[in-house]
Amino acid sequence: MSGLASSWERDVEVSSVRTASGRRVSRRSSLQMVAVYACQSLIGDAVASLPLDHYTKIGGRKESFDPIRSPRWIRQPNPFQTSYDFWHRVIISLLTDGNAFIATLRNERGEVAALYCVHPQYVTILDGPLGDNRYEVSDGQGAIQGVFDRTEILHIPAFTLPGSSRGLSPVDVAREAIGLGLTAEEFGSRFFEQGTTMAGVIEHPGTPRPDEARLLRDMFRKTHAGVKNSHSVGVLTGGAQFKPITLSPEQAQFLETRRFQKAEIALLYRVPAYLVDSSVSSTWGTGIEEQNKFFVDQTLMPWIVRIEQAVSTFLLPGLQYIRFNVDARLRAKTKDRYESYQTALNNGFLNADEIRAMEDLAPLPKKLGQRYYRPLNLGVVGDDEKETEKVAPPAVPVLPVAPDPNADPTTQQDPNGTDQKEQQNADGT
Repeated sequence: MSGLASSWERDVEVSSVRTASGRRVSRRSSLQMVAVYACQSLIGDAVASLPLDHYTKIGGRKESFDPIRSPRWIRQPNPFQTSYDFWHRVIISLLTDGNAFIATLRNERGEVAALYCVHPQYVTILDGPLGDNRYEVSDGQGAIQGVFDRTEILHIPAFTLPGSSRGLSPVDVAREAIGLGLTAEEFGSRFFEQGTTMAGVIEHPGTPRPDEARLLRDMFRKTHAGVKNSHSVGVLTGGAQFKPITLSPEQAQFLETRRFQKAEIALLYRVPAYLVDSSVSSTWGTGIEEQNKFFVDQTLMPWIVRIEQAVSTFLLPGLQYIRFNVDARLRAKTKDRYESYQTALNNGFLNADEIRAMEDLAPLPKKLGQRYYRPLNLGVVGDDEKETEKVAPPAVPVLPVAPDPNADPTTQQDPNGTDQKEQQNADGT
């Protein structure tokens, strides 16, 4: 499997197919259309820039793996590429060929040690019984390097027809649309290169001599041509008139064709048209956050889920799995984040340390941030149980008052030392 790490960089051009517009379209030449390149780079950059987290399930609960305990290939797939470079190539493989092939190198214990993205044009799928396929890998010159099983090659297909093992290439499916867009661009380039269209003509009622016509033209060009002479006042003598030439219907249709082709390529990759064509205004959502969420849900998530499920199922043991952290892309404004944190803290389903971790802050000292609070009085959860376990203090006994020996025996004295008359005066009766 030597040379797989550098196979992507080799200049390989598959046989192109001539479209009805007369333009040949291949995987590589399709990138000459700006809309195709913009959609692929937009999706590839968005997915590759997401943080990759490692989790496991313990007792039905999600537990995050300590980065030290996680396999090294999750942080860096191989010694020669960063995580961004590797996942970007995986996504581009899916967007161009409809298939991504990942070579897995394992250690003596059979654990995954490194991952390498193989150029999809170098891989031939040998169908096996019940989907147990094998993969024939060749180099840029067509020499076969070997045949590998599913433990050595991880295959991630995109849109796949029933009964087929290989995913459909978006470029092959939209070859005619891409060819039309490339032809329109070539038409526009030749249109401006040849310069056969004039901005206007000067009509003269008489029949000037050739030298007079040239003199009139040169004087008008000298006075009005160029940016510095724009918006200047023109004067024509002898009954001459300047008549500008507007765009013909064919030229106007050319502009509409180019705009339509951008929207069609955006539809191919399910990218919002306003992200590809600046002349299109967004009609989804009322703010940038809702538009960003639409892009994540409708454009990125299908590609992300394909990769997550394939890697988690075939490369990680037991109940371990990976997740691309899309929350990093949906990060709200500071004010909105703090308001949501306050709601979570007040309702007791997040503590201060968990909130601080979302903001990349260290936990509070002395485990002060590990407490959960309840609503209403914001008491610490569990304190009410401790209060009920406490024993109430004994009541203080009331000692009787000794009788006064000098008091009138005919007057009754209450045990609390309060005279009945004083008590009556106090009661107002």
